[in-house]
Amino acid sequence: MYKNILLCTDGSPTAENAAAHAVALAAKMKARVTALYVTDIRVLEGPLLSDISGALGAQTYNALLPQLEQIQREKAQLILQAVKKRCADAHVDCTVAHETGTLLHKLLDYELNADLVVLGRQGEHAKWLEEALGSSVERMVRASVKPCLVAPGQFRPIEHILLAHDGSAESTKALRAGIGLAGDLGVGVTIITVCGKPNEEAAATNILKDAEQQAQAAKLKVHAELGHGHPESEILRVCEEVGAELIVMGAYGHTRIREFILGSTTSQVLTESHVPVLLFRG
Repeated sequence: MYKNILLCTDGSPTAENAAAHAVALAAKMKARVTALYVTDIRVLEGPLLSDISGALGAQTYNALLPQLEQIQREKAQLILQAVKKRCADAHVDCTVAHETGTLLHKLLDYELNADLVVLGRQGEHAKWLEEALGSSVERMVRASVKPCLVAPGQFRPIEHILLAHDGSAESTKALRAGIGLAGDLGVGVTIITVCGKPNEEAAATNILKDAEQQAQAAKLKVHAELGHGHPESEILRVCEEVGAELIVMGAYGHTRIREFILGSTTSQVLTESHVPVLLFRG
């Protein structure tokens, strides 16, 4: 299903978890991993260093800059070597790359050759962000045209998948991809459709029944559940109840306002989920 996986890493705990998932999927699907570390150009040219250059003087700053660049190169090398070893131990083909530039632009350049993007939910400064979704991650997920797997801080092998389906174009794409992924991994699925209002129950039931039939046609072991209330709360509740290790869903729902924003349900699930979330755009 996925033959080229782009792993975005910065050495943070969630990036380590993302690496574990990328390698596990690659090993199962005989895919190739490209591990990318980006030194944000602002680290070398941002306001802080401009202030330092003013305090030290241009000549002293110019002498310091190569040392800062060397530190970034060494940091990237250590992080990428660790990914390469992880891949080698799992017999997964791996390419590593260190780029300097604007983070989002570099990620989007590299995703052109990828089938799947895998990244940690928070970056290296996560301990100061509490449960907030990392800003770089949110920008990447908004802008990416490829499926994005966003991983929190703990790795568990995928043995059961929760498919969240609301009948939208993005959700239908996610459903089909999730069914295919479950077949490739040889795992069962739970499908949840959430009914927000009593007068929507008949339509939601039909959406859920159709999704269940698609999973059954793929010879999957499937459980279907109709939720009631807030979609994000119901998705997280059912994920916990069935012990799913992965949530698959569309990046947007019926209430999408415009193309380049995340739906509120998506944002909350990404922020609060204890398992990775695989997102699809229509």
